[in-house]
Amino acid sequence: MKKHIISIMVLLPLTVGCLDIKLENQFSDPDAITTVDTARELLASAYNSLPRYQVELAVLSDDFCPTRFANYYAEMQNLYNWQDNAITDLSDLIWKDYYMTVSYLNTLLTRLPNVVIEEESDAVELEKVRSEACALKACCYFDLLRFYAPRYAPENLEKDAIILKNRLELDFLPRSSLKACVEEISTLLSEAASVENTGTAVYYFGSDAVNALRAEFELYRGNYGKAVEYGLPLLSDLETRLADTEYENLWTENESQERIFAPYIFDSFYIELNYDREQGDYFCLSDQVTYEDGDVRKDWCEYAGPQSGVRSFGKYNRMYYDNTEVRYINTLRYSGVCFTVAEAYARDNQPGEAVSLMNRYLSARSCEPLDETLSGDELINAILKEKQKEFVGEGTRYFDLKRLDIPLQRYNAAGSVSSTVAADSYKWLLPIPQSEYRYNENITAEHQNPGWAYEITE
Repeated sequence: MKKHIISIMVLLPLTVGCLDIKLENQFSDPDAITTVDTARELLASAYNSLPRYQVELAVLSDDFCPTRFANYYAEMQNLYNWQDNAITDLSDLIWKDYYMTVSYLNTLLTRLPNVVIEEESDAVELEKVRSEACALKACCYFDLLRFYAPRYAPENLEKDAIILKNRLELDFLPRSSLKACVEEISTLLSEAASVENTGTAVYYFGSDAVNALRAEFELYRGNYGKAVEYGLPLLSDLETRLADTEYENLWTENESQERIFAPYIFDSFYIELNYDREQGDYFCLSDQVTYEDGDVRKDWCEYAGPQSGVRSFGKYNRMYYDNTEVRYINTLRYSGVCFTVAEAYARDNQPGEAVSLMNRYLSARSCEPLDETLSGDELINAILKEKQKEFVGEGTRYFDLKRLDIPLQRYNAAGSVSSTVAADSYKWLLPIPQSEYRYNENITAEHQNPGWAYEITE
């Protein structure tokens, strides 16, 4: 797997300068963060360190199929085939990267009481910084939970989940229960939501982003009424936000009203998919993800790449072929809130509300509406099908497959099924990395996720 390099330079636009504090001092010097500006700059470093594993998650899901070039990228092909070594390697990167971001945020949250408030505007900005830090930390914990914890269910609440780290000092802690982790995420999101943070740029975690994440989190844990409560108010002007030009702008350097939260980057993104500009990609779109003519999504999700007869993946990959700079990573979108609320309605026995909302979305995408009589599993499956088509290649599908216990078929380059990943396979729970348990006496063999090795090598 290609190593993700984390820079501590501030790369967000419109930030003032760069925080000249060495990494070790960020964790040890209490005087390093004493002004609102330095607090915001350290927060910018946390934003910049947010992990990006959309390509790998799309490969692990059923969004893509291998092309004839896949064997030239053995690591990614092994990941597609869900081989243990490939998943173990990926898990090591995911764990380190997410907890690095958490470390930035812990540093910031611990230092905020030392910040000097000189003007009323400083106090307002400081509360926004606190809100965004809490939201980002909740976002990291939520992703880690979905990687390393069993699916949310009453029988799993007391099982091991992730490690909740709140201190700056080196601290070897046990895994907390799924219940405790969910409560911590809920508390962080409540703290973030208590601050009005509207009118912010999309590369900051503003109030709409907090509520979008709260809605998704409540759907994850089966609180369907709460998912609707947090998500529905964001959809009042859905048709405007889902306009054709706004969708197209998602895959350009332009601003888009459909974005809720989109980290701003200057480096490359999604180039791991490309084997050669003249010949094509390692992976292409799965045959199960198809679009009707006229569907707004078709031109941007499919790409007529150089391989004859192959539907190449578009979006960021098309931007790479078109030499368009990627500036925004579309992490939270209003269309995503639409699917969260629609699924919550459907699961809460309100099919009419679910169909009505879905048809608002489908109309904006120039697609045929759902049958108004749909209900139950048939309706939920229709929602999930459209959701995969909307977010194909963005990593969203992986989490849905795990959350909903959906088995996964793997294909070879000829299009034949080569294997199946069962819904109850141990591989859906990533292994706790050796880098964590090597020195952490609270993570013993019995605390490793089932099915995975517990080996300490020199």
